[in-house]
Amino acid sequence: MLQAGENVYASPAMPAAAIKELWQSTPEVTQPPAGMPASYRPLLARRPQPPSGAHVPAPKDHVTTNEQDGKADSNFDAPLPGTAPGYQKRASTIKGIKSALDFNQQSPLNTKQALAFKSSKNPYTPNTNLFDASTIKTPLMTNRWWQNLIIEQGADPIHPYPYMVKCNSNSSIIGFPKFQATATAMTSSQAADWQIGDANGALTKRQVSGYDPLGVYVTWSGTSSTTMKSRFFKGQPFLTFEMNSMAPTMKTIHAIINVQLLGHTVNSYGVNDNANATKLAMQMVDAPSLTQITLNDGSQWLVASKPPITWKQSGTSQLVQQTAGAFTGFIQLAHLGDNPSSNINVLQKYAGTYPTEGSVTYAQIQNNQGIGRSADVMLFYKTNTDTSSVTSRVYNSSDVPASMTLLSFVLPHHAMLLPQNATLSPGLLGYRSAKGPLTAVAGNIITYRQLLQSVSFEGAQAMTASDKSAIQQQLLVDVATATNVTAPDPYFFGKGIARVARLLQIACEVGDTASSATLSTKLVSLMQPWLVSMSNEDPLVYDSTWGGIVSTKGLADGSADFGQGRYNDHHFHYGYFLYAGAVLAKYNVATFEPFREPMNQLLRDYANPSTVDTQFPFMRHFDPYDGHSWAAGLFTFGDGRNQESTGEAINAYYSAYLYAKATGLQDTADFYEIVLNMEATSGKLYWHPMQAQAKQLYLQPFTHNTVGIIWSAKADYATFFGADAQYIYGIQMIPFTPATKLLLSADWVKEAWCPDGGSCSGGMKPAANQANNDGWAQFLYTAYSLVDRATAWSKVRQCTADDGNTLTNVLHWISTSGQQLTPS
Repeated sequence: MLQAGENVYASPAMPAAAIKELWQSTPEVTQPPAGMPASYRPLLARRPQPPSGAHVPAPKDHVTTNEQDGKADSNFDAPLPGTAPGYQKRASTIKGIKSALDFNQQSPLNTKQALAFKSSKNPYTPNTNLFDASTIKTPLMTNRWWQNLIIEQGADPIHPYPYMVKCNSNSSIIGFPKFQATATAMTSSQAADWQIGDANGALTKRQVSGYDPLGVYVTWSGTSSTTMKSRFFKGQPFLTFEMNSMAPTMKTIHAIINVQLLGHTVNSYGVNDNANATKLAMQMVDAPSLTQITLNDGSQWLVASKPPITWKQSGTSQLVQQTAGAFTGFIQLAHLGDNPSSNINVLQKYAGTYPTEGSVTYAQIQNNQGIGRSADVMLFYKTNTDTSSVTSRVYNSSDVPASMTLLSFVLPHHAMLLPQNATLSPGLLGYRSAKGPLTAVAGNIITYRQLLQSVSFEGAQAMTASDKSAIQQQLLVDVATATNVTAPDPYFFGKGIARVARLLQIACEVGDTASSATLSTKLVSLMQPWLVSMSNEDPLVYDSTWGGIVSTKGLADGSADFGQGRYNDHHFHYGYFLYAGAVLAKYNVATFEPFREPMNQLLRDYANPSTVDTQFPFMRHFDPYDGHSWAAGLFTFGDGRNQESTGEAINAYYSAYLYAKATGLQDTADFYEIVLNMEATSGKLYWHPMQAQAKQLYLQPFTHNTVGIIWSAKADYATFFGADAQYIYGIQMIPFTPATKLLLSADWVKEAWCPDGGSCSGGMKPAANQANNDGWAQFLYTAYSLVDRATAWSKVRQCTADDGNTLTNVLHWISTSGQQLTPS
């Protein structure tokens, strides 16, 4: 395990002072930078203090390097990210694909009304030296996987799987992370392997020059015409750098022990026979030069360049071009993985093609016999070899040479859903991410079928008469005792009104009209100070600097309200608000009407379905490649973005779906239903794996079947507020709604309850016992109802409910979502 300041791979000829070290990952939870809330994410009410010895991250100063000139412009009040215009629309026309929703027009959620919230500037201003404000416009992205590039000094790395990349002012640093596991974490050593730049030092500035739904574009420039540009996408075996008037150089922290220029042969360049000599000759002429490099750490790399470059070694650790003169063209770099002799045969076939734009299409929902409801999700990549405005190469088509087809990696959840002909055989071996091994596919369009499990306001199962009676009795108790909400911050207040809204939903289901009327009136009175009069203690305001809705305290203090003013966890917080709005809109349209516009704007804050909205960014948290959201906002971490509570992420899109349904926006609801199921699919696999899956995804000896926090570059069996098992399991489940069934399965709960199958020395059962009948124990027993309904029904009644929950809701969930009773 590499430690900060240590470099075990350094060439003896390179002085340690000359090696630029990156922030190193550790087996523990990543420490928050200065200014980060001590707890980082929302703590549940009444949670006990972590026991002595439990790992709780403490704030520390975050080390950055000042590699960018200048400081943030405190008067900046606009620009950031502009997407590649129109490519989404062009790609969607291929083969008559019909999208569930057109993102290139205003959403019906945007009614063109004035902002419901007072406008204010954020004292945490963007560093305008880090991006091109002429092409990147307001509203600003705050939670993207590449966010490290545009906050603070832009010094921390990003993680375009399978690589780690750092973008300095004069060069790009590249690493191939090595993953290792302990019993509580899978981490990656993020040492730099290569530094690519200009031998004459002509590059002095780098900026993010654009982005799209899948990638980010970075441009380096200087005082002359020398420029370098790279478009970083996750899942690319090659990292590509376009260069103009450069003297390219590649430096490594290792010693170079062999440089071999490779020749193109019939088999090596994707042509399996000599029948088509013209075609073969054309490919040979157009081919990039290929160079295989071996380093003293045992790793091997492939470098492709066009026009061809003959590399010569300078010293022990540097390559420069043999022929003097400015180079204009591109260079590609690829690690050869764990099986270089096999991988190189695949990589050299596809060298020379790289993505220049990315987009995502969510196709209309279909209902196919034998499959059920589903929607195709398509990742489109425009490439440098495209000959028109659209790409139509799906997988490795026989009529398209490999040299013009994009080679990519997909994550495990993609691989599960791809058609059988999609993956390469032979593929590429020895590439992984923090979510497990990567699988190679060839094709400019990657299409996978997202299966959809339907959800609604009601649970999936009908209540029995006895269950209904018990729920009705408990409802009367909770209406009398569990409807006061006094929390001053948006997270706990959101949980509180969602709790009341759940009671209202259940009251309507069981036919208790008196309780329904009481709860509806109560919900309106609770929401009015927050969303109409704005007279609550911590009013929500519109942040005109970044483009979003934040709390007043969060705006003034980046550590307040769990980092709300820095865009931490907005989907967690506002998802609770939207659930309350959805229930009110469904059952009492008249009383809902004053809340419609504020609710629309809260939804646009975290799940805006329009790319042309000038007030809020498109889908602030959701990452369509990873298939889940990133919760971390404007804080920089060496391990990249992170998300802890998958349950609350699922609740965010469940609430968005219900809200769109309740307000009559069917196309918008369809889109949210697809996103909800994507979030659940990734949550179920990566945060809730079966033990056999965990061993493959996170390596042994990590064998837990739950993960507390997933980062861009590691996975932790921990939370930001404690290491007790009940926290780690429970935070992935809350809140319990009909959508929780998307995440939990009986098989998983059974295995998680007693993982060793005997003494139950670990897992949910001892965690529930340790929680001692508090809200955490009630969550775990509620999940256990999928396996043992009778035991769960008894146990939950002995527990004290969490502040976002009620016993009424728990009994309702067990009855309508838990283990089905055998019909009498």
